[in-house]
Amino acid sequence: PVMTASGTFGYADEYNDFINVENLGAIVTKAISLLPREGNKHIRIAETKAGMINSIGLENVGIEKFLSDKVPVLNANNIEFIVNIAGSTVEEYTNLAKICSSNNIKAIELNVSCPNVKTGCLEFGTDDKSLYELVSAVRNEYKGFLMVKLTPNVTSIESIGIAAEKAGADAVSAINTLKG
Repeated sequence: PVMTASGTFGYADEYNDFINVENLGAIVTKAISLLPREGNKHIRIAETKAGMINSIGLENVGIEKFLSDKVPVLNANNIEFIVNIAGSTVEEYTNLAKICSSNNIKAIELNVSCPNVKTGCLEFGTDDKSLYELVSAVRNEYKGFLMVKLTPNVTSIESIGIAAEKAGADAVSAINTLKG
């Protein structure tokens, strides 16, 4: 059951020319926010000797366009998926969770680890109490499979992961981007 990492695989069928996406266990979508986001200004990717540094900034189409344009493609192609959701406040995350629930989205991943945005995400993912409150609030609104994407940019990823579990996460995804 191999899955893609969010942010690396688009939304649906962008890789059909390269692989049979149906053979994957699931794809984890690019992050989705309540409203569309342009992301950070270019240049957003820089190659280094050790790999690359990115600063995409959660560019995405927003939840409405995702539901109207991307979900039908995923369903038509029998692609299992987990929706990565990102917000700046607890309310944004819970609103996204409610929308996913009411649209029968089977699985979501909370993005609490993106280091390339000014507010949200990492603010929750670096503090076990804040993360616990966020995951608990989302769990109250969403009964499907709930995964939390952790950041490596903490002193103790173990305490962060335990807070996610205690708050109701079904799994954690380790790890998102290292700060460059």
